Amino acid sequence: MIELTINDKKISVEEGTTILKAAQQNSIKIPNLCFDKRLRPYGGCRLCVVELEGQPRLFAACSTPVAPGMIVKTETPKLRKARQTVLELLLVHHPLDCPICDKAGECDLQDLAYEYGKPEGRFIRHRKAAPPDVRGPLVELTANRCILCGKCVRICAEHQGRGALGLIGRGFPTVVQPAFGEILECDYCGQCIDICPTGALLSKPFKFQARAWFLEEKDTICPFCGCGCTLTLGMREGKLLRSRAKEDSGRSDGNLCGRGRFGFDYIYSENRLKTPLIRKDGELVPATWDEALTHISESLKYIINSYGKESVGAIGSHRCTNEDNYMLRKFMVNVAGSHNIDSSAAFGYAKVQKALDAAFGIKAHPIHLKSPLGKDVIFVIESDISITHPVFGLNIMQAKREGSRLIVADSKETKLTRHSSAHLKMKHGTSVALINGLMKIIMDKGLFNREIVSRTPGFSVLEKNLEEYKPEQVSAITGIPVEQLVETAESLAKAKSRILSFTVSLNENTKGADLVHAASNLIILLGEEADALQIPAEYANTYGLYKMGVRPDAGSSTGKNIFDMLYDAGSVHALYIMGEDPLSTFPFNSKIMRSLKSLELLVVQDIAMTETAKLAHVVLPASSWAEKDGTFINAEGITQKLQRVVDAPGQSLPDWQILRNLSLSMGTDISTRNIEGISEEIKFSVREELTASDRRNFTPVSHAPGEAADSEYPLSLVTRDVLQHSGSMSTRSKALDLVVSEPFLEISEEDAKKFGIADSSHVKVSSRRGTVYLKAKVSDAVRSGTVFTSVHFPHGRVNALTYYPEAGVASTDAVKIEPAKG
Repeated sequence: MIELTINDKKISVEEGTTILKAAQQNSIKIPNLCFDKRLRPYGGCRLCVVELEGQPRLFAACSTPVAPGMIVKTETPKLRKARQTVLELLLVHHPLDCPICDKAGECDLQDLAYEYGKPEGRFIRHRKAAPPDVRGPLVELTANRCILCGKCVRICAEHQGRGALGLIGRGFPTVVQPAFGEILECDYCGQCIDICPTGALLSKPFKFQARAWFLEEKDTICPFCGCGCTLTLGMREGKLLRSRAKEDSGRSDGNLCGRGRFGFDYIYSENRLKTPLIRKDGELVPATWDEALTHISESLKYIINSYGKESVGAIGSHRCTNEDNYMLRKFMVNVAGSHNIDSSAAFGYAKVQKALDAAFGIKAHPIHLKSPLGKDVIFVIESDISITHPVFGLNIMQAKREGSRLIVADSKETKLTRHSSAHLKMKHGTSVALINGLMKIIMDKGLFNREIVSRTPGFSVLEKNLEEYKPEQVSAITGIPVEQLVETAESLAKAKSRILSFTVSLNENTKGADLVHAASNLIILLGEEADALQIPAEYANTYGLYKMGVRPDAGSSTGKNIFDMLYDAGSVHALYIMGEDPLSTFPFNSKIMRSLKSLELLVVQDIAMTETAKLAHVVLPASSWAEKDGTFINAEGITQKLQRVVDAPGQSLPDWQILRNLSLSMGTDISTRNIEGISEEIKFSVREELTASDRRNFTPVSHAPGEAADSEYPLSLVTRDVLQHSGSMSTRSKALDLVVSEPFLEISEEDAKKFGIADSSHVKVSSRRGTVYLKAKVSDAVRSGTVFTSVHFPHGRVNALTYYPEAGVASTDAVKIEPAKG
């Protein structure tokens, strides 16, 4: 520890700490405009200058490290004069347009000018007069207000890994803009908007909506991915207008992606449900709550009496709170008497959890968002975590910058591959073969503790199974050169610390439970604990709904799972779907359509008129995430509180309240009458799962390819997320749709030429299950023989092409393409 004195206050800080950080850690204010803790020291604005005893010149506190015995002064007449001069120079070209600038009231330059007084104005002023750049969909650049602090440029390049902005030009004409003055095309995360100290970068959706001092701000949790970032929402007159991040706020430390910053407006979509609907004469017509609940109650009683309790099923939602999902399970078990309950987690997190339970004996496996930091090796397998879990991806890239070796195995070029130490260019869906091959190399080279590991159950079977995965064989399967396989195996085995990370979700079809088994085998072979495997839960409350028991095997009895209820027509006679749209997002939708149409009662409880809701017998309007209180549990297993920030439209009610009212309508009181009572009940009835276990088991698995391409269907279709969307919910956001509004088919230049496909043209895509039309995007990031698309958009109907995976294998789809006619 280094001891020093700042403003007569003796403090101790770690070696290497700058004066500015030392001051901030001890609540001593030093003004600055170009510093951000996420960025390297820059020393550009010179407002943070301080005096050091015994030194004639001034020092920039943001870039000067502390030294033993250092005596620092941060407020003296000399410093005040220097800062006033800096402000005077900054304002020479700065326009005095505070009355029309959206940053007014929270502008750092405005605050400093107020604190240090009106500048003398000794210089000839020439106000910049360039028009704002409004060509981009979400971010407006106003160069006139820019003070060239470089924070936006640096956070985009250093922190986000994108580098979409630059300082263009030299001297007074210097501006911040994309290369060659083109339209800003980036991740649209909006980090530059938050970090800008002036009004040079603004949110276009928020522009001219409200003054900062008119906004009422409340913190809540993002409703999209499993990172669980904290959003600071701004409201005026009961309407949600803005979402932003505050420094050091929440699990994300003040970072946000574009979904969290711009996607909140999905709650104002045009197809919001505002009143209950009942199907009469083939049409859904408005009804009162009493009519709707009575209709459901009487229909459920009839079906239970006619076919038994097991004829009723339910599907929960990662978009709903813990309290909502807890009430759904309680309704099913205590009122309907059925254990037929499941969720979309069956396609992702449930597979992960079951595999980890078999390998390590753990009932819950939260990740740690900062687990990549300080690791020698980070191995990412066939996943673009910077898209699915952006803040987790930021920490992976930060670890790489700080010295970790980042190895990414992927069939497609992604942000992580571009920033990796090594990119293993693999064939899609071959991750199991890859990991088996790495284990074979580690065993053959003796890079593990055989004496200890050989005692683990299943070792001899694993060793025998790996005989089929010699480097040459694995290279032929994966397309990765033998030299890279050996180098990767040695890096993993010799590292002092390591993590393996990937995602398994509904929206991806190249990975299954077998990959989790294979990765667990590798971790056990290397003598690591289960936390060396970081597989995040997909969505905002996937972890929570699983913990609340929204799965068929949660209790002593086992019910029907989602595959039984949706893919086996006649398995159930009544289905209650809360906050989910299987017809739009689940694979093989033609089978789902048949099952839903065969139901005697389909109840859909959602915030909007989804494709599934259009088939329902009763539709119930629910409150969105911003319109109710409750809790989410993020991928780290951290319970975080949501708070109601705006009123629900029309007659919409929180999901838990609808279920409580339906229970009363059926003659059973299953809950207290408020959200606090349910939360207390959850604390006592939902026990914490142990996350530590001494059990280790090898579960040998073999590579099993998905649907193989052939002469009739010569291409393999791979589905992945796109950065601007999460599930189908975000596609209702007008802001996010300005960036990506439809699914596109990414195809290599070679395949595009072979099949006569032009960039941006429409393509007919057919599989053995169906046909859809998509817009083509010719890309050099895709391997020949493979095409990529996303399943977010209901109108795209991509899930008409896909099938649901059997067992634990990958489920890639064989397709054929041709130019669309007409």
